[in-house]
Amino acid sequence: MHSTVIPELLAPAGSPDALIAAVSAGADAVYLGGAQYGARQNAINFGKPEMEWALRYCHTRGVRVYVTLNTLLSDAEMQYAVQYASWLYELGVNAVIVQDVGLADILHTFVPGLPLHASTQMTILSKDGLKWVHALGCLRVVLPRELTIREISEMYADSDGCYPEPEVFVHGALCYAYSGQCLLSSLIGGRSGNRGSCAQPCRREYTLLSGDIDEWGLPVKESLRMVKTQYLLSPRDLCTYPKVNDIIKSPAVSLKIEGRMKSPEYVAAVVYVYRKALDEAKNGSFVFSDADILTLRAAFNREFTAGYILDEKSGTVMGPEAPGNRGVHIGLVCSYDARKKMAEISLSGTYIPETGDGLSFSDGTPGFFGGTVLRNAPAIRNRNLWMRVPMPVQPGNQVFLTKSGRSFEYATSLLRKNASQMIPVDLTLSFEDNTPVLTGTSFSRMGEVSVSVKAGFSFSPAQNRPVSLQNISELLSRTGDTPYYVRSFSSDYPGDLFAPIREITGFRREFFAALEDAAEKSFRPEQTAVDVVRAALLCESGLKTGDSRQIPHAPLEISVYVSDCEAVRGALAAGCHRVYFEPQGRSDISGSCDYSDRWAQWMCSHIAQAASLCNEAGVDLIWKWPHITRQRFLDFACSILPKINEMGVKGVMVENISALSAVRRASPAVPIYGGSGLNIFNSHSARIVGSDCVSVTLSPEISFDSIRELVSRLISEEEAYPIPECIIHGPAELSVSEDCIIATAHGRCLRCRDIPGGRQWFGIKDVKNHIFPVTIDDECRTHIWNSRETCVIDHLDLLVNAGIRHVAIDCRIRNGQYAESVINTYKKAFELLFIGKSMKSREIQELKDRLQKMASGGITTGHFLKGVEEKGEK
Repeated sequence: MHSTVIPELLAPAGSPDALIAAVSAGADAVYLGGAQYGARQNAINFGKPEMEWALRYCHTRGVRVYVTLNTLLSDAEMQYAVQYASWLYELGVNAVIVQDVGLADILHTFVPGLPLHASTQMTILSKDGLKWVHALGCLRVVLPRELTIREISEMYADSDGCYPEPEVFVHGALCYAYSGQCLLSSLIGGRSGNRGSCAQPCRREYTLLSGDIDEWGLPVKESLRMVKTQYLLSPRDLCTYPKVNDIIKSPAVSLKIEGRMKSPEYVAAVVYVYRKALDEAKNGSFVFSDADILTLRAAFNREFTAGYILDEKSGTVMGPEAPGNRGVHIGLVCSYDARKKMAEISLSGTYIPETGDGLSFSDGTPGFFGGTVLRNAPAIRNRNLWMRVPMPVQPGNQVFLTKSGRSFEYATSLLRKNASQMIPVDLTLSFEDNTPVLTGTSFSRMGEVSVSVKAGFSFSPAQNRPVSLQNISELLSRTGDTPYYVRSFSSDYPGDLFAPIREITGFRREFFAALEDAAEKSFRPEQTAVDVVRAALLCESGLKTGDSRQIPHAPLEISVYVSDCEAVRGALAAGCHRVYFEPQGRSDISGSCDYSDRWAQWMCSHIAQAASLCNEAGVDLIWKWPHITRQRFLDFACSILPKINEMGVKGVMVENISALSAVRRASPAVPIYGGSGLNIFNSHSARIVGSDCVSVTLSPEISFDSIRELVSRLISEEEAYPIPECIIHGPAELSVSEDCIIATAHGRCLRCRDIPGGRQWFGIKDVKNHIFPVTIDDECRTHIWNSRETCVIDHLDLLVNAGIRHVAIDCRIRNGQYAESVINTYKKAFELLFIGKSMKSREIQELKDRLQKMASGGITTGHFLKGVEEKGEK
């Protein structure tokens, strides 16, 4: 018979009930979060007692447990996070999922026996990135949802076991932006996705605007035109079920279902469908089932898409019509009797409502205006359903199935049974001088566990009726609430002995308790390994918050981010010290980016022109790479790296690990500058990433207090350290998405210049009338920028006291006049600061007012004053 090796099925567990549902429905592994340091802080999650229960529950059933520690950590939090991870290690957790590279390095060094999985928030996009995180100690990487099967297969084509194994998402909600590269929730509402509290602003309504720009690079309000109002940032839900055969042919070793915020009923339904599909695929018998798709849609859906993973970038991923559950359309209201509260519904399609189904009603606008549950057996005649509906409905209202009674009952039964996937045990009963010895071996998905228990009592010669072997077998096979069932039973019982039933049943309970203990302990490390970890962590003073070190004074340097040569000229005219140049806008090349020779010529000519300008001014030009660098870009960019030295380029700025590793491999001598996309939030991350970098740009989510701690720790050791830099002014880049928002609004990609009247500026407006600038890059990705510009000109004393001597101003979506004016304004402010002027002085306030007038939608200090807190107790 045909048989295929199938990947692990990995299910979400946002609560104990969801965990039970996942395990019972057939998950091979679950992922869950503790009370802190996880990226779903609004889930119920697991405190320490619940975590101990979860590990025992799963491990006795042969199910692996991965715990999320996938938030960015400050230096002050690192010690607690490491202690928590070491506690998980002692409990036998199968892996922890990490985003923070500093945490990963510490755990790999001091808790080497703890398996590490690189979170999707690390944004690993290439072979070079895979090698880097593997060297960091990660055995698995959760790949970005934006990578296709083709790209993943190419990445692993020559891995030779040197890369971390790949895990991919196969079902559930999609993020609009690349995970780990999104500040939408953070800077709009103060709830950071990188810190576990995303408020999902992508599910809100936005209006796409186009217009002209003025001499400052700002939109002219009178010229703004509304292109479309929809839920423009709301993706559909991923569903790869119909193409399971394609998924299992990929290199992926684990198929991940998203949904730690979802109900146990949702988890049960989705895991059931994918378990069934994978088991069928293993034997070559998988056939797409309409009934299974209905189960998935009834559980929750925003309409389904096969996602980027199956090469469906255009037209299917986004669902701008509505942001919430779509349900399953089953019919239309024909009539409604308000007095009896009875509705007549004309059914369409093949689905027939059942008792327990939840039905919702829509008047054609997004969402539902009401719903009810079908409490009794439905009355159906001639494809018409009569049912009680408590709220008034109108003829023509659409009717949707939004909860499947059958799926709900299935999930309820799983919780009630506490496990449907029972583990077989082979039992052997022997006797030593009439004392029973029970030996058993269980066979779970994680292997065999054996245990032998000798009873604390003895059988005695029977005076009247001996206990029969059949009776003994029946008594010992009653496994009760344990996860086991007895598959086989053998014994050398002589047949002429007797023992009280209570002794035999007590012996059975003792044996199965011992078997559960053995299964749980099989996952735990040896005590000697635990002792080594404890001793190492006890001696590691670098994890503790130490005394603040005196931060040395150094000359202040101002860098500037620009995207064209006009802005380069403006920055140089103001006397900046460094230029980060990210050329954009191939106005002379039509079509999508193909990285052809013509494209290389265009790129090189623009870099050379900018470098020439900088060299004449005695200023370093750094070629800035984009936030997202897939393998195609890396191959292209690395191919022209040898030319940049001839052009006078002084280095490369990278925004992700894949790009960092690619530059270091391709051109070891090229100076590297770390961008904000590397998410440097603590000194450990700064040192790990900075070992290859001249400087590292700190996370836009970090506070002045955390910056001071970070800088103090960096200089506390005698080793060389990267220069910490902060972006102190300009519109923050909030998100990068594979979606082209122009295509989403128009139904097809027109490219910016083909939109009537929209050649120069785009933005999106939210319901509060905040306008966020939007740019489309050379690969048709959407970049969203903050509606207000970061500005800390009246807090420069805090910045300097925190130890920052290198600052940057972001002018990528503004022009040369803006760049020149902003740099001059900050230079004047620093002069005032260094001669002792208060940041509350009239002169500083006048400078702030000047910047505010140049800002697109006002100014903000961002997170510099308060930072972003993580929910949960330490």
